[in-house]
Amino acid sequence: MGATILVVLRAFANGGSSLTGVEAISNTVNVFRKPQSVNARRVLTAMACILGLLLAGVGYLAYATHAAPYLSEYPSVLSQIARAVFGKGVIGDSMYVLVQVSTAAILYTGANTSFNGFPALASFVAEDRFLPRQLMQRGYRLVFSNGILTLAALSVALLVFSGGSVNALVPFYAIGVFTGFSMAGYGMSKYHLTHRERGWQYRLAINFSAGFMSTIVVGIFAVAKFTEGAWLVVVVFPVLVFGLIRLNREYRAESAILEAFRTDRPQLTKYARHLLFVCVNSVDLAVLEALRYGKGLRADELIAVHFMIDSDHAAALRKRWDDFDLDTRLRVIDCPDRQIVRAVQTLVVKARNEHRDTHVTVLLPRRTYSPLLGRLLHDQTADKISRAVSRIPDAAATIVPYDVQSRIREAFPDILEQRIASKFEEIEMRIWQGEDEPADDYEHPEKPAAVIEVNGLIPGRRATVEGRVSQVEDITKRGKTFRWIVVGDDSGEVRVTFGPGQGDDIQPGQVLRVTGKASQSGNKQVAMDDPTYAVIETPEEP
Repeated sequence: MGATILVVLRAFANGGSSLTGVEAISNTVNVFRKPQSVNARRVLTAMACILGLLLAGVGYLAYATHAAPYLSEYPSVLSQIARAVFGKGVIGDSMYVLVQVSTAAILYTGANTSFNGFPALASFVAEDRFLPRQLMQRGYRLVFSNGILTLAALSVALLVFSGGSVNALVPFYAIGVFTGFSMAGYGMSKYHLTHRERGWQYRLAINFSAGFMSTIVVGIFAVAKFTEGAWLVVVVFPVLVFGLIRLNREYRAESAILEAFRTDRPQLTKYARHLLFVCVNSVDLAVLEALRYGKGLRADELIAVHFMIDSDHAAALRKRWDDFDLDTRLRVIDCPDRQIVRAVQTLVVKARNEHRDTHVTVLLPRRTYSPLLGRLLHDQTADKISRAVSRIPDAAATIVPYDVQSRIREAFPDILEQRIASKFEEIEMRIWQGEDEPADDYEHPEKPAAVIEVNGLIPGRRATVEGRVSQVEDITKRGKTFRWIVVGDDSGEVRVTFGPGQGDDIQPGQVLRVTGKASQSGNKQVAMDDPTYAVIETPEEP
């Protein structure tokens, strides 16, 4: 009744799962020595030969020793083969243990393959805007930390879901790998049909046949392993494809809106009038910091605004405001429906419409508290108001943070929550940076005797300093482009300006040795103009 066909298909599916792992080569071509493609091809060929030899050998030994899998999955087929081949005795037991330990070591290191390949592959896909952009970010150790953490979370969830059963995990892994093989084969086939480079017919035949055969394997897995978990992949895969396409569409829509200036060419003219509101709910250091920041913006009009929900609180606030004599008008606005966000929107729209060509800015003091309890003990009103104001044309909202937590830590160092938070920070720093090597320590190359520290520069005298480039900016004046950089060491920073056509090879992160005459600008900032320089060290590209 078709049982033989099903058995053959299941055997083929199980045998096809042994090919999983060869994708690690294609995922890491960029880490091979040059020529990268040639070296990767050689490694892949050697790996395929070893894999075929091992698979044929294990298959023959399984046939010769009549090894069969147990329902309890123990002992494994490989364990039975090793015991039958080596037999009993000291030598036989030693070889048996060696095979088992080697198998465990291979599986242990093989589990790391996905953690090497997936984060890099996910970064490529995210670069094409089919995955969240957070997967493109590198951590302190120049690895894709977000991709590693994401894969770790998915792996743990999959282990819990499958109960750690190998038979239940193989269909997931194999279908995913062969689906990738199929997509790669069809993608390369389309590439050859589009570009038609030299010898494209030969390459097209190879890639299309690989994609077609991989598709057949995926279909066999879906049928033969359907009841063992393949059904989940069959259901999840279309949903995942739809989600990725939807995510890409969202990214493309955002990019189209943000880059509309390429077609619209908006006029970057200055507003005739700038009106500034500072939302206040009390008189404290956070509000004073926001007022200080607002005065520095030099707006045409600066007004402190309080939206009244409690009349007694509003009266006490006004009295306290007058007592401190803050030299800023305080406007109290009634908010009977207690919808502060909507009241701010109404105020901004009305102020913008009162005068033509007016830009309105809303400053929102935000007090930052403990990361553990801050979101539980305090609301996020500033974020809500900021989102609402950003939707209004000719209006902007700026959140002015004030770090309350650091002040609490200084005043009350024995608070239990603070000690717990500091322990979490210490553990996190050890995980990312290593317990014995601080992340901020940088070993500079040995400097010659003529090199001095930046803080030792004397205006009017010629000297040589060495440091890392932290900022690079090109400034155009009167049709000429000047390059402006900041070089710093442990003692300080110096601003260096190069004339047109000079310093074009300088990039952030480089270590420069700069020789020139120091000068002092009006703000007492030490600077150099058109010095000679040499690049001592260039950071490696990720």
